[in-house]
Amino acid sequence: MKYADYFALMGVCALVTFYLCFKSKTLSAQLNLVDIPVGRKQHKSPTPLMGGIVILFALLPIVTIYTLINVPERWYSSFFIWIVCVAVMAVVGLADDRHSLSPRLRLLISFLVFAVAAAVDPTFNVRVLDFVTPKFSLGLGTWWLAIIFTVICCVGLINAVNMADGKNGLVLGLALGWLGILSMRAEDPLLPLIGLVACCLTILLVFNMKGRLFLGDGGAYAIACALALLSIMIYNSPGVQTLRAVSADELVALFAVPVFDSFRLSYKRLREGRSPMHADRDHLHHHLQDKLGWPKGLIFYWLVALGPACLLFSWA
Repeated sequence: MKYADYFALMGVCALVTFYLCFKSKTLSAQLNLVDIPVGRKQHKSPTPLMGGIVILFALLPIVTIYTLINVPERWYSSFFIWIVCVAVMAVVGLADDRHSLSPRLRLLISFLVFAVAAAVDPTFNVRVLDFVTPKFSLGLGTWWLAIIFTVICCVGLINAVNMADGKNGLVLGLALGWLGILSMRAEDPLLPLIGLVACCLTILLVFNMKGRLFLGDGGAYAIACALALLSIMIYNSPGVQTLRAVSADELVALFAVPVFDSFRLSYKRLREGRSPMHADRDHLHHHLQDKLGWPKGLIFYWLVALGPACLLFSWA
């Protein structure tokens, strides 16, 4: 693909994203996707929940065009499965933003989406865990056990990202950092895909940091799904001088902070007799806000979450 064609696609993605973000107040009112400040929600005014809409109508159509004109035939099915899965999770999140779906229904759909992806395409199936530090491999045995492991990892990341989406810029900054780190190991055609996703999320970040819009569950679910599947695609790709482009322990380090925070919250809530999905103000970002203020807490979170992974990816 010529650079001019790729940057033209990126430009269209940026323009559509900007338009949807700029018109978010009007569009969200028409779609009834507005977050009302009440209870634990401390923002000052009703705010559009536009993340899922932007992913669906700005990013995914451009990725589809990119797939049709540039992706090699052997990657076709993987890219279209990626697009469909991200779209489904965006729709599920948007439905939750508007109708407050039950946690069980959201979990069930998430499990089904990733199970189908892992079963249909081996690109999304983690059969062997290859570690670098220390260097060893761990086979997951039968195909169904590998699918279960893959699904649990993906659903865990989605819930972790959704739980972390409590302050402006937090998840989008993390996502851009993760994309930047993954780009160190990605090759064509995955590297241009990372660029398109990053273009869309950067514009979303600008509007989100200003409080003009929230990601909502639609945005958080779609972004987490996109990153989870993209990470597995890169993991199952060969490296320049290694069996894999990225190792299992590097991926653990990449997503460790929000995932472990979600485990901590779920365990604590269960011990207190509450649902793991029960909302509260005990997240890591809430504690950082109380201790350091904001945006100092935001910067500290980004450094803690991204710094070790960045060093590990650079060192290996």
